[in-house]
Amino acid sequence: MKRGNVLVRIFFRALAPLLLGIAMIGSQAASATPAHAKETHRGGHHHVRKARAHATPVVEFPELTCAKYGRPMGIDAPLTASRVRKGDPYYIEFRYRFSYAIISGHMYDVFGRLDANGRPITRQYVGLFPAGGIFGLYGGAVIPMPGELKPSVRDCTYRPGAAYRVSLTARQYKALLAKVRAALAHPPVWQMEAYNCNHFAAGLGSVAGLKPPANRLLPSFAYIHAFIRANGDKDTSG
Repeated sequence: MKRGNVLVRIFFRALAPLLLGIAMIGSQAASATPAHAKETHRGGHHHVRKARAHATPVVEFPELTCAKYGRPMGIDAPLTASRVRKGDPYYIEFRYRFSYAIISGHMYDVFGRLDANGRPITRQYVGLFPAGGIFGLYGGAVIPMPGELKPSVRDCTYRPGAAYRVSLTARQYKALLAKVRAALAHPPVWQMEAYNCNHFAAGLGSVAGLKPPANRLLPSFAYIHAFIRANGDKDTSG
């Protein structure tokens, strides 16, 4: 055990300069004022707030929207695969995005309501991260780390590399909300191999009868495509 601890300390000391640089870049990006937010200075604060209130439908978990980053509806994504039934009022969407912190990327879920044409009218984001940022990420390769679930600025602004949308009935959506509510109350621990963002994201698909791929250890950029194939849907990425 002592030798292992020494190796872990050496590993983190070697990574420290790189991690600090990445953290500083991320901090600068997160602190930048979105252009969208500046509109409150044009036409008066009252009228803009009133217009936004009418434009944004009610959501079940306001803390899971991208509103705090100036994007109440988050970001749209071209679909890699879709299973949307006409008349279903809700959906869950499995997404993958690039990550500067880890080469495998990040997988997360977006969910909400659909209009009569099957287009999202609300977007709520949930995905499993290790607490502690990049230090928790690489620490989680050694020991389980406390998990966090609320969207980051990168979830809300980075264009997804893949997206798989599945529509839900009212009953399925109610089950999804119950799962999300339970996860928020007791966030799961994150561990790089045993239980990571892929496993959490795919697990919420159980409300629609979706199953995870057989290979649990795939990186996110491959996991999402294996997830699509495991559930018999057509992957348009080729």
